[in-house]
Amino acid sequence: MPDLENRLLELHSPDGQHTVVLRCKDGPSASSWFTAVHTNIAALLPHTLAHINAYLGATSAASTHPHLKHIGWLAEQVQLEGGRQQYKPVVMALTEKDILLFQAVPWSRESWSTPLLTHPLLATRLVHSGSARGSPAQGSDLVFATRTGTGRGIESHIFRVETHWDLSSWTRALVQGAHAAAELIKEVSIGCTLSRQDVRLTLHYEKGFTVTREQVDPAGGAVLFRYPYEKLRMSADDGIRNLYLDFGGPEGEMVFDLHSGPKPVVFVLHSFLSAKLTRMGLLT
Repeated sequence: MPDLENRLLELHSPDGQHTVVLRCKDGPSASSWFTAVHTNIAALLPHTLAHINAYLGATSAASTHPHLKHIGWLAEQVQLEGGRQQYKPVVMALTEKDILLFQAVPWSRESWSTPLLTHPLLATRLVHSGSARGSPAQGSDLVFATRTGTGRGIESHIFRVETHWDLSSWTRALVQGAHAAAELIKEVSIGCTLSRQDVRLTLHYEKGFTVTREQVDPAGGAVLFRYPYEKLRMSADDGIRNLYLDFGGPEGEMVFDLHSGPKPVVFVLHSFLSAKLTRMGLLT
């Protein structure tokens, strides 16, 4: 609905099925009402999270549902035919390990288990947070953008928020969530090929890189290489299946054939390094 005078407020039900449009007497009144409603919604967020986690049983050690850390409505940018863009409402929820997107607030345990999209926090980076036009301007949209490494390449999303408080809250939740996921998960490994030999490449949050000979034995194969993160001189990938690592050792540049897209491993590496640098006080 056109709102040339900025007098309208839209209220959407949690299930996304109902919308109420309120028209105020003027722009300042609409802004005042928006601020009042939004402030109360923000104040209720901790209670809402506690209620949802209790309903899902996420506070129980035996629960199969992840613990929610943050939730809220956003507007996601979608591409239309002809290159046009528009925003659609979505619900984003952050758990200890994942980003979940829903069409509306889930109303059952089953619907909580079937999000529209799931992205690992460990393989996701926040790449922009601020004005959509690159510099603050009156009336400019406030957005943040994410990039996730997947087996198909890099998947990008742009989300619009309503206020600077929303922007800072989501920015903080995503960055801190990725770092917390790094400390929680600690280790990621993948079977691959190095110099025509089946090996396993392991990235550990504390210990760095380990390359072992792949074996059927559960005890694992012999260690071929082990390097801390500080020894890494160069990392790159071909965007298809190969990961290149150079630690300055006598073996030279190592080429790992991952048999799938390398971006998830690359993004996990970046998350581990970012979390370690932040913990050391070198990043804020």
